[in-house]
Amino acid sequence: MSTETNQTKMVITNKDKELFEAVQLIFGLYLIPIVCIPGLIGNILCIIVFITTSMQRFLTTQFLLFLAILDTIKLSNDLLYSIVLIIQAFDQEFGKKLFLILYRYCHYINTVSTLCAAWLTLFVAIERYVLCSANSQKRLAVQRNSRAICYCIILFSLFLGLPVSFRYEIVPFSTINQTLNDSDSPIRVSKFGSSRFFRVYSIVMDIIRAIIPSVLLFYLNTRIVYLLCRMKSSAGTAFYRLTISLIIIIGCFICCYFPDALLSLVLNMGYIDESYQKRAIREISDFFITLNSAINFLVYFSISYTFRRSILRLFERKTKSYYPTTYADIIQRQRQQQQQQQQEQQQPLNNIGNMV
Repeated sequence: MSTETNQTKMVITNKDKELFEAVQLIFGLYLIPIVCIPGLIGNILCIIVFITTSMQRFLTTQFLLFLAILDTIKLSNDLLYSIVLIIQAFDQEFGKKLFLILYRYCHYINTVSTLCAAWLTLFVAIERYVLCSANSQKRLAVQRNSRAICYCIILFSLFLGLPVSFRYEIVPFSTINQTLNDSDSPIRVSKFGSSRFFRVYSIVMDIIRAIIPSVLLFYLNTRIVYLLCRMKSSAGTAFYRLTISLIIIIGCFICCYFPDALLSLVLNMGYIDESYQKRAIREISDFFITLNSAINFLVYFSISYTFRRSILRLFERKTKSYYPTTYADIIQRQRQQQQQQQQEQQQPLNNIGNMV
């Protein structure tokens, strides 16, 4: 009986491993580079546009600038994961060593960037709600403190995400063969990562990172839509279009971040320390977060006329316009020359008249 159960477990683990490798191949090697490379180009263009003077008249520009910077960091981090997988496909030993070196740092960068992006998106919604409610005092307070709010969010996220970097540890060389046979990974959960303190910390972190922002964003998004429908006639076209694009971005954030937060909070799902089936689910949920970081440029470009015009100005070349010479142009030039000659002939007569 024991041998049969062991065989069935081996068959199940092999099927789960094949499923995980297929999901990792589709999402990690193909879809993530396809999403990350255009997303990086789009976010870099967003940074350039938000620095220019044409977009500085909008109060939301500071928040969107920092959000584009964090999305660029997030996409670069995810693209590095795909590069490691590509290297691992050609040279497995070197790829595992590279994965071993980079995983803990990339995990920390991913946590910090997602936490910053969540709260920056929340403050974008708060700022847009204040603008739609037409409260001048709150509007001035948000405008004056927008950059300070962004810096505080980044510093708070860097500090709050520090315990994440101590969740995993490198497997010692003496036990690496045994560990690789069990989990097929040279990284394992540390004592701190398996403690109750870290479990409480991860619950609080998931609530702060996604649950609270998602609930508040859902409420603010509905209020913004209601206020925008009321002030549609009085609002300007640029303000209306930018608000619509921000409503779509907030909706995409809720759809992409909330499932990942539920997996972490309710099911307590990590990545390295989990089974192949759970790791396959985590690959899919992480891909949607990556997609959310890459989609903002398309939303801005398709809806906001001011943003689209600013992008097109970056690629315009200031060239001299040459028009073909026609018969009418030649006659017009001859008439202009005759008028100039007549004025030159009349100048001496006018001078004599003035002297007289």
